[in-house]
Amino acid sequence: MKTEERRDFLIRSMQGIGFVMCTGTLASLLQSCEMNEDSLNPDITTFPFDIDLSKPEYSSLAVIGGAVYANNPDGNNGNDIIIIRLEQDRFLTVTSICTHQGCSVNLPSSDKPTLFCPCHFAEFSPLTGEVLVQPKLGTASTLPVFRNEFDKSGNKLTVYLPGNG
Repeated sequence: MKTEERRDFLIRSMQGIGFVMCTGTLASLLQSCEMNEDSLNPDITTFPFDIDLSKPEYSSLAVIGGAVYANNPDGNNGNDIIIIRLEQDRFLTVTSICTHQGCSVNLPSSDKPTLFCPCHFAEFSPLTGEVLVQPKLGTASTLPVFRNEFDKSGNKLTVYLPGNG
């Protein structure tokens, strides 16, 4: 076999092997794209947590921008949630647990208008729960957001929490 024939044979062989390997990788990639990775609608069972906003412990939610911690021991693994009134009829409900290393996130304040993790200094948006400032070491992701419904006539907020698991 001549050198040129050998070279052509090796090139065609490597192209064939590369095609077979890429096909398998591409199939896996396409299959993973079909999965629902939406953190706002996780594929887990949720249950309603009703909050009467007329109670004194929720008085700061009477104004837009007001924020409180709330807790239902049967949901969110017993961890607090943070509720922020965004508009007259719209609220953000997120976990109070930092996605970096599990520390409790502080409510927005006049000193620090973000959701702030005092352990490693990550900051999250009080409008969406998205990471605004990464921790000093490592990375954090968006705080899990829980679906909620507001009943204006009853001044009741229902938050749909994941069960403990």
